[in-house]
Amino acid sequence: MSKSLHIVMLHNRYQYAGGEDVSTDTDVELLREYGHRVTLIEVHNDTIKEYSKFDKFKLFAETAWNFRVYREMRSQFRELIPDLVHVQNFFPLFSPSIHAAARSLNIPTIQHLHNFRLGCLNGYLLKGGKICEACVGRNTWRGIVHSCYRDSAIASLAVWMMLTLNRWRRTWWQDVDAFITPSNFAAQKLKEIGIRSDRLYVKPSVINPVEILASTHSVTATPQFIFVGRLSIEKGVIMLLQAWAGLNMTDWQLKIVGDGPEKTNLQEFVDNAGLKNVQFLGYMTPSQVNVIIQSASAIVVPSQWYETFGRVVIEAFACGKPVLASNLGALSELITSEHNGFLILHDCVSAWTERLHWCGTHTEEMRIMGNNAHKTYQQLYTRSVNYQQLREIYDRVLT
Repeated sequence: MSKSLHIVMLHNRYQYAGGEDVSTDTDVELLREYGHRVTLIEVHNDTIKEYSKFDKFKLFAETAWNFRVYREMRSQFRELIPDLVHVQNFFPLFSPSIHAAARSLNIPTIQHLHNFRLGCLNGYLLKGGKICEACVGRNTWRGIVHSCYRDSAIASLAVWMMLTLNRWRRTWWQDVDAFITPSNFAAQKLKEIGIRSDRLYVKPSVINPVEILASTHSVTATPQFIFVGRLSIEKGVIMLLQAWAGLNMTDWQLKIVGDGPEKTNLQEFVDNAGLKNVQFLGYMTPSQVNVIIQSASAIVVPSQWYETFGRVVIEAFACGKPVLASNLGALSELITSEHNGFLILHDCVSAWTERLHWCGTHTEEMRIMGNNAHKTYQQLYTRSVNYQQLREIYDRVLT
């Protein structure tokens, strides 16, 4: 891909900012950094709050196939004449019709897959807080029975209709030239779901440029652990707080960065348990997250679902910080236990308590693991390496 390309990037933003939103922003920045023209077209789920009952009824059907979006995007694509269309997230406001709009003009399209939505109604392979693969490789009607999407049978039916209609019309086979997912683990699950392996590519998520502070590799006198992420049930923060309560080290600090639907429940747990050494810091900008990561003894990632990647892990590595993470999904792919962090039984509170205590009382070992973490980043996850991977995928699609 020697010439500069014009890429149209499409993304449906979520109500609570998460990894997919950050991935979209950083991919756009990376491409522009290397001289490509990127036209970013976005919609935001916040607009649904303003919908009338009739609008919400229409959305029920339009999630599966939005004819209005098809016409509008086809018109924009004809005017913009991009080299390719890269879709980060189409759900629910764009719908898969955007791929057909590009295909009608012979414009190649790529679908980024940050979760398992194409084979699971909630996208997480999670039910009742536990891993669930009941629909992998099968019709997803079971998700309607269990109200897997937003705890609503009606909302789950809308997602099922989207999946069923687009499998029936073979949208993923005839309208999409390539799929990108951020880890080998996610790629394997997506193959089991039914995504063609010859069109499936692995490219880790790129992170923002990291400004290394002078104090980065120093070890704080008082142990300080940081969680960064969306406060939702699959992220496992309640389990982390249970482990923290069992630790009973009142002078140590746990800081929680992020927002989400579980925030109120988590704050109630902290208040009821009398955990005075837990702080909720809310949403932070990428640069603010960078600073707070560098003040940590370690980053904690207690996920209870199959993470498709783990952006905060790479951000921690870039800052020279080890990571304590659940032994699930792509996290096991990123972390080498006792080298650049630790993998811990995802659902064992006592194992988390023990490992937190060990990390807080072995400062020299943690410093060494932090150095190893930074070397891992330099070898595998720099922006230049990431760009080369994305460039190769674009090359294959265009040729």
